[in-house]
Amino acid sequence: MDKLSDLLQEAKPLYKKRKRQKTIAKLIFTISIPVMLFSSIMQLCIQGDNLYFALETNKLQIELLENDFALGL
Repeated sequence: MDKLSDLLQEAKPLYKKRKRQKTIAKLIFTISIPVMLFSSIMQLCIQGDNLYFALETNKLQIELLENDFALGL
């Protein structure tokens, strides 16, 4: 019985360490996926004195305006 108790006492810190590492990995994965998706869809734009978030399609709209109306936006 003493050998079993000793083995359990040795394994307990290793088990807790591994469980903590798995929890941290899950947390990083859970946070990083939405951040990557959000950052690929949205971008921070500065135009003049204005700072705003814009969708990727906004660039396309601005390019079309410049081409169609010969505007220098």
